[in-house]
Amino acid sequence: MSAVLSKAKSHYTGQQKRSHDVPEWSAPGQPLKVYYGALTVAQRRRIWRDESGAAVDGNVAVVRAVLFNALDASGKRLFDDMDEHALMHEVDSDVVSRIGALILGFAKGKPVSADKQIDDAKNV
Repeated sequence: MSAVLSKAKSHYTGQQKRSHDVPEWSAPGQPLKVYYGALTVAQRRRIWRDESGAAVDGNVAVVRAVLFNALDASGKRLFDDMDEHALMHEVDSDVVSRIGALILGFAKGKPVSADKQIDDAKNV
């Protein structure tokens, strides 16, 4: 392994997880923190591409970012693959959008409109 690749891998594994408070999903007196880390190329591909390799729109991508990369404090996924339908159809899109945008690096804790997500998806 080259020295540069070794440093690149160390950089990735050494990064701290970030967190975001989600008051909408909190129990009284128990604030929910969603944790997430830097994404690999493979993780981004899984978020932005469907099974056939076609690009998905930004709305689907933010849901998948939350689905695959939202973690609890111990690093365990908050959702499993079967939760995608519920996140798409039964959950407030503003909350999912805010968390997904943070995971994808689009925003610093601010909601991102669907139009902005779609525009950003074209540039990925």
